[in-house]
Amino acid sequence: MSTPFVEFRNVVKRFGQLEVLRGVNLQIGRGEVVVLCGPSGSGKSTLLRCINGLEKVQSGEVVVDGVVLGRSASKLERLNPSVGMVFQSFNLFPQMTVLQNLILAPTLVRGASRAAAVELAQKLLTRVGIEQKMDAFPDMLSGGQQQRAAIARALCMEPKAMLFDEPTSALDPEMIAEVLDVMRDLAREGMTMVVVTHEMGFAREVADRVVFMDEGQIVEDSDPESFFSNPKEERARRFISKILRH
Repeated sequence: MSTPFVEFRNVVKRFGQLEVLRGVNLQIGRGEVVVLCGPSGSGKSTLLRCINGLEKVQSGEVVVDGVVLGRSASKLERLNPSVGMVFQSFNLFPQMTVLQNLILAPTLVRGASRAAAVELAQKLLTRVGIEQKMDAFPDMLSGGQQQRAAIARALCMEPKAMLFDEPTSALDPEMIAEVLDVMRDLAREGMTMVVVTHEMGFAREVADRVVFMDEGQIVEDSDPESFFSNPKEERARRFISKILRH
């Protein structure tokens, strides 16, 4: 692997006495799609939140795009604008239209002109298939449309990588496909992506690597074919057998 875009070097993260990341080492290359999976409480979402500075680590280093992330107490100072994030709950501002949600960060954080921000937002809304919802408020959209708007909003900051924290788990089954389609397109275009998901079909089809976590540690890290057909670790085998039964 050339210089990784994301690197965890012996990272420890605690919440009080609870150690949720226990000496994690991980490298993610530019343009790679990595799916994080594992049981609830295994540390997947915490690892994701460390990449964009939403959580600070107690020891070890998180390096993103060649920069060691600071341990500043202020989340705002730690946040990394080169990394976009999409959450399980869409987190759109309810009092703003879809377009207003999209242009807020580029104008406030990056200092883009309103005209440039609007042009980019319109282009991205077309890309995710909801350009006709530009002037709608979030509560007028379906869950799938809201999540696609949230993806477009993250892309408005022109990130070098995208993080997805269970982006389909709050959606009805028929809406899951429309969000996964947008994510597949991003992967095909070469976006670096780290995805926490239970959508194993997506992992099989799109991921370059599947990283299985349990109890704050990386237990297995392999290509999807090897992970699903011949997992090395018993914990991974148990997880796969449970999840593929549903």
